Amino acid sequence: MKIRGSRLSALVGGAVCVLSAGAGIAQSDVGQRAPELKIYASGEINMSRYEVVGRPWVDSWRSAFWLPTFPSQEQAIAALQTEAARRGADGLLNVICLDQGHWKWSSNTEPAFLCYGIAIRVRRS
Repeated sequence: MKIRGSRLSALVGGAVCVLSAGAGIAQSDVGQRAPELKIYASGEINMSRYEVVGRPWVDSWRSAFWLPTFPSQEQAIAALQTEAARRGADGLLNVICLDQGHWKWSSNTEPAFLCYGIAIRVRRS
């Protein structure tokens, strides 16, 4: 089967997009300490006291193809705090952590934690 030039370039372009989907999100270094952002539970802070900065890890089209996972929940929260601070947030709201586990047919038994939440900037009164 012969692939025409335009189809081949579309196929290559799509493959490049999929493979580079996670290139813009860097995981924090092991020796680097994450900033201490306050984590608020649902209903703990009034909506009028903060503005939403973003939703780290999940507010991009890249999340359809790749999400960062970490070997422990603590590392996943630290990476989430680092990413939120990089965006200018000073707090996190509704943080959820999931153990993504491993595929049934995979020989890898390491845990894979993903934490996500809403990055917020608290308004000073």
